[in-house]
Amino acid sequence: MERQVVWTAVSRRDFWEIVTYLTESWPEHVLQFSSSLNVKVQLIQKQPGIGIRSSQHSRFRKTLVTKHYMLVYSVTKDHIVIHRLKHTAMK
Repeated sequence: MERQVVWTAVSRRDFWEIVTYLTESWPEHVLQFSSSLNVKVQLIQKQPGIGIRSSQHSRFRKTLVTKHYMLVYSVTKDHIVIHRLKHTAMK
């Protein structure tokens, strides 16, 4: 059974901030970003261990969505919890 994906309030805000930024700056990239994110989330549901474990917080994993954005998530028995969508330049 695949785990249910849960987006935190912060990750939902991150998503909309990224989409807004891309829409204003590079509208041609919005669909590509959304599609890449959807594919990545589906992959994590099937293979939750694919992300690299965070060196600072071992319960978190991170994986690239695009070369500019990464997804930070954790895995529980029943859920994939998406905590953040961050620009790769952010710490």
